Amino acid sequence: MKRYQDVALFLLVLAIIAQTLHVIVRAQPADDAMAPAPTVLIGDTVTSLNGYTEDSVLTTVLLDTAPYTATVVYAFHPECAFCDTVAPEWAAHFATGVSRAAPVRRIAVTRELPGPAATYAERFTWNIDLLSVSGFEETSPEAFLVSRTPWVYVFDPDGVLRFHGHGAELERVDHAVAEITSVSAAARRSESTR
Repeated sequence: MKRYQDVALFLLVLAIIAQTLHVIVRAQPADDAMAPAPTVLIGDTVTSLNGYTEDSVLTTVLLDTAPYTATVVYAFHPECAFCDTVAPEWAAHFATGVSRAAPVRRIAVTRELPGPAATYAERFTWNIDLLSVSGFEETSPEAFLVSRTPWVYVFDPDGVLRFHGHGAELERVDHAVAEITSVSAAARRSESTR
């Protein structure tokens, strides 16, 4: 009987030690590598996006340069069922959207590798630049932009985020682009009259 009590006591002590270690590990601060991607809010500036083109070439896309009045970023993922729903609408939007007439840059951004991303875009006949941010740090602006799909972001010529919303909100995208375009046009007129 004494032997069973010793074994039970030993197991109880081991359980207490394991619980204590578990509490200590959980109480320590998270490693920076595990930190979530930074949130990009309306009014925040993102001057550039890094990623890979369809040809797997590492590139930097500047969001704060002329001659574009706005940059629209469409975040998608080929394995997202919601993306499959809006992808045909995006194709039509790329061809006929109100913002199509303005000097607007459009970029489809994904966490997928460049090859599968290009195949997905071809499947829906997208006529748009693609940027793969596969392999980028989770704390980069690029990681935040692809954290929700399908999602759309509108940046003004200074790289300031002016709108973001669900990928099906294409009328709101056109409205945001129209506002940016009218402000840019007014600024150009003002400069030319000086």
